[in-house]
Amino acid sequence: MIPAPLPAVEICESARLSRDSRFDGRFIVAVVTKGIYCRPICPARPPARANVRYFLTAAEALDAGYRACLRCKPERASILPEWTLASDTVIRAMRLIGDGFINDQPVSLLASELGVSSRQLNRLFKEELGTTPKNVLRNQRLALAMRLIGDTSMKLLDIAYAAGYTSYRRFNDEIGKVYHCSPRELKQRVCRNNIGASMLVTSPATSPTATSRDIVLCLPVRQPYDPAWIFGFLGKRAIPPYESVQGLCYKRSLGPGIHVQVDWQADGIRVQIPRACARNTGDLLCNVRRLFDLDADSRIIDDNLNAHSVLKPYLAAGGGLRVPGAWSGFEVGVRAIMGQQVSVQRATRLVSAFVDYYSADGQFPLPGVVAGENPSHLGMPRSRGLAIQILAQRVTSNELQLSDTCSFGSLREQLLAIPGIGPWTAEYIAMRCGRDPDAFPENDWVVRKHLSMSAKQTRLLAETWRPWRAYALMYLWRGK
Repeated sequence: MIPAPLPAVEICESARLSRDSRFDGRFIVAVVTKGIYCRPICPARPPARANVRYFLTAAEALDAGYRACLRCKPERASILPEWTLASDTVIRAMRLIGDGFINDQPVSLLASELGVSSRQLNRLFKEELGTTPKNVLRNQRLALAMRLIGDTSMKLLDIAYAAGYTSYRRFNDEIGKVYHCSPRELKQRVCRNNIGASMLVTSPATSPTATSRDIVLCLPVRQPYDPAWIFGFLGKRAIPPYESVQGLCYKRSLGPGIHVQVDWQADGIRVQIPRACARNTGDLLCNVRRLFDLDADSRIIDDNLNAHSVLKPYLAAGGGLRVPGAWSGFEVGVRAIMGQQVSVQRATRLVSAFVDYYSADGQFPLPGVVAGENPSHLGMPRSRGLAIQILAQRVTSNELQLSDTCSFGSLREQLLAIPGIGPWTAEYIAMRCGRDPDAFPENDWVVRKHLSMSAKQTRLLAETWRPWRAYALMYLWRGK
């Protein structure tokens, strides 16, 4: 991937003075005289150029001693796209940090997981993000805490744990260091400064199905974004009773009588979380971001793909297609194996039968439940059932991690080592579980039909679409 450093000062100046929304989330504006950092679209009167400093990320600005603006709320901005990072190590590290890997662990453990030294990891972060992994985590916690303080009626103790703090004392200390007040005082200040919303990502309107105890948050989405595509994709593969899609509304069960709801609202994704899951809010939001691919930059991706004559007709039907991710890696792995050489409808029926047989509570079965039995009796070839069984065994024993924090190459190698898993399945899992933007099943039947090519010809053609082949696949799957 080609790194995209901080835009030139002239570009930053023009963007902040015009409040250009295309740059929201792409850089941070720090105001020296006030000691705060803002989004480029902050509605406040623009400060003089001499009083402005620019940073690539909020974490870098926080590290420099600035605090978040209570008016434009930088925590509401879109996340910096991964394509701006040159190092796969930094990308994996950012994903692990987002999953809370070092919430209460030293950076050395993160470095060990990535196969580098702590010194090397800190150097990579400094080079690409201008800060350290610890400060990225610090900013991430504060950003989520600020969202929950400003947009919900959650108890401060629940906010502390939901944001990733291991104790209320640490939360209180962090707020004190950055904002020079207690969390309760900060909440009062945030409420007083809750203005200028018309120019920014606003607090979500209450859902008709939401109760007064539900947590409702709106996640920003870079435009263009085609909600009909991703909700439709998930709808065709939804498995009752734990999953359903109606129009632009996705529901997923978290347990008996408890579910999270995700729907499209104007220009963002609204997430409704039951109060019983308040302390898991951070994890649930991460799952939603992955599943709906919220952090991609479709403008850049589409521009690159549209430069290829073969793909141009497919993008002419509308841009903004995203690659659906995975709520559960094991679940998508099982779906991929069952989907080999059968239609989406047939695969969905098989998965439904799988859930009915192995689940006692209507949720997708845990890998440990499946590890002791070949599920081929549900109506699939024995070799396919054996692949699912081995997959379950390796996930249970931690030999295989079906997540987006794995090395792309390592994930494919481990999957292909399982008898019954071929290149198509490995690429599909790498695309959805591993969130590899360049994953591409060259022998996919739909792709070959659209292109009228052999698998080898398709592979050679798709080489020119790198590093966005997974997004090209979405356009081919949608068709002209």
